Amino acid sequence: MKKLFLSVIVALFMNTAFAAVGSPNRDKDYEKTFKELAELLNTYSNFESLREEVVVKVKIAINENHEIVVMSTDAANSELSYYIKNSLNYQKLTANELEIGNKLVFLVKFAK
Repeated sequence: MKKLFLSVIVALFMNTAFAAVGSPNRDKDYEKTFKELAELLNTYSNFESLREEVVVKVKIAINENHEIVVMSTDAANSELSYYIKNSLNYQKLTANELEIGNKLVFLVKFAK
């Protein structure tokens, strides 16, 4: 559980530059948003089918209710894709760093 949590946190912070590249507002800092996303994704203890570290690219958007909508994931493992979508879809963000309609791309690292 600790490995998964630390991996998600490290991946989110290390990949801030990658997330900003996919964003129309490249000069913004999304620190609060990444912390919230890490908390939302860190609710599951482990994945039985995970045999090695996996990095998943996730694309989200913010709707008019300031909720997360997962646009896509590139997870080869359907269990991981389902977990990400189930954990993030329609969760409200308290951080106001992303405006309605903005998209954000970030990487999440899942460790065995």
